[in-house]
Amino acid sequence: MVVAVALVGACESTKSERDSVRNSVNASRAQAGLPALRENIALDMKADSWAQGMRNQCRIWHSRLADGAPPNWRKLGENVGMGGNVAQIHNAYMNSPGHRANVLDPSFDEIGTAAVWGNCNGYRTLFTVHVFMAT
Repeated sequence: MVVAVALVGACESTKSERDSVRNSVNASRAQAGLPALRENIALDMKADSWAQGMRNQCRIWHSRLADGAPPNWRKLGENVGMGGNVAQIHNAYMNSPGHRANVLDPSFDEIGTAAVWGNCNGYRTLFTVHVFMAT
């Protein structure tokens, strides 16, 4: 348990911001009659590291999914986005067929999330990441 606390402390995303991102995903899943995704600390770390890298480059792109994922995965997925706040980015995810499919994929049961703030081109910008896993 001490290890988990140390890992969470290493994230740049705050627990509140990660929870907000995950809660948005789980609210959309609940509306579709799907179970909530469980938080996975290792996936939080992967997501946070990736969000920091995107923030540092002021652009979004996908990670190599298996890098940093726990070894017990059967299926992985990822959403990456940037915008002004969690709600705005989540709305964009849900209006994109591919991102929406990840959020509503019934085979996923765990998630890692990140929300990292940066300053890109003079604008305060939020970078979010979802890393989905089926075990």
